[in-house]
Amino acid sequence: MNNQTSVYRPTFTKVDFFIIFGTALFPPVFLAVGLLQVVASHRFSYRKGSNYSLLSTLIVMTFLWIFIYAYFVSFAGLESSIRTKETQSLMLIVAMFCLPLIVTFQVMSMRANTYFKGLETSYKELLLNQDHDEIAEIARQVNRKPEQATEDIMFLMQENTLPSGTIEDGIIYWDGENDEEEEEQEQEQEDDESNNDDDTLEVETDSSQKAEQEAAAESSLIRSIPSKLPKSTQCVGCGSKVILQPEESKECEYCGSWLNYM
Repeated sequence: MNNQTSVYRPTFTKVDFFIIFGTALFPPVFLAVGLLQVVASHRFSYRKGSNYSLLSTLIVMTFLWIFIYAYFVSFAGLESSIRTKETQSLMLIVAMFCLPLIVTFQVMSMRANTYFKGLETSYKELLLNQDHDEIAEIARQVNRKPEQATEDIMFLMQENTLPSGTIEDGIIYWDGENDEEEEEQEQEQEDDESNNDDDTLEVETDSSQKAEQEAAAESSLIRSIPSKLPKSTQCVGCGSKVILQPEESKECEYCGSWLNYM
């Protein structure tokens, strides 16, 4: 698993920029759209800082739009000096209302971003340095609900501030881990098969050697047993030929000489 990761930096999304641009053109509509965007995404910790900053920016855009609209539309029929004075008076009143909101939202944005950066650091420590992979245990250590921790970690994976992976049944699986485990299992299986082949070869070799030894013993036994067949013997007395059976001894029927099976 690659531990080289970047650091998350809160930024506006494309939708946020679209809302900001729309607010600069026509705040009555896009302010409502911006509020819906904040309400829909504010449950995510990583969005809170951006949401507060978005609200602050929308207020600034609205302030500028009011200034332009008042000067060029509302007070367009007045004399130049009166027009400027009326516009300044209006903007002063609007600023007294908007400025505290802008400052408040900016402070809340910084606090929310600081909190999430702390969470990011804790997640990296638990996941990358301490090798935790159970969401329940990670959530307990960062004082978050398991579903919140899951959302945070999945977002950090998407932002490449954590290595890519998946979460299944409350367990984190980094990409590539399954492949490594499968390779290890295949290697173990190959080693087992190789050992089995070696054992089989040894058994076959032992059997072959035993068979050769038995065959050699039988051959030696056969060679050690003398041939016992009837044979023709010439009488030493008269020279006649006499047939003797194995181990047989008898007299020659012609001269009476005693003959032995040799």
